[in-house]
Amino acid sequence: MIEMYLAEIDCETGVETVRPLTAEEIAQREADIARAEAERAAKEAAEATEAAERLALATWIASHPDLPEAARNALARATGVTLPVAE
Repeated sequence: MIEMYLAEIDCETGVETVRPLTAEEIAQREADIARAEAERAAKEAAEATEAAERLALATWIASHPDLPEAARNALARATGVTLPVAE
């Protein structure tokens, strides 16, 4: 097991004290790390879902050539998608 230490500095005296973390402090840090990792994973999943939805919407708009160009552009602007460039 890796020992973890905490450095504390007394602001009034400038004296530095280094001590091992307690079991409770280690458990709290591990819980904080796990929570941060879960939040990061949730954020990445939400961003991936949003990107997939935008791609699906852009594909739908692009697949309807019967829509007037102004309507296609308005839909794209309103939803924040970038339409593929027609070749």
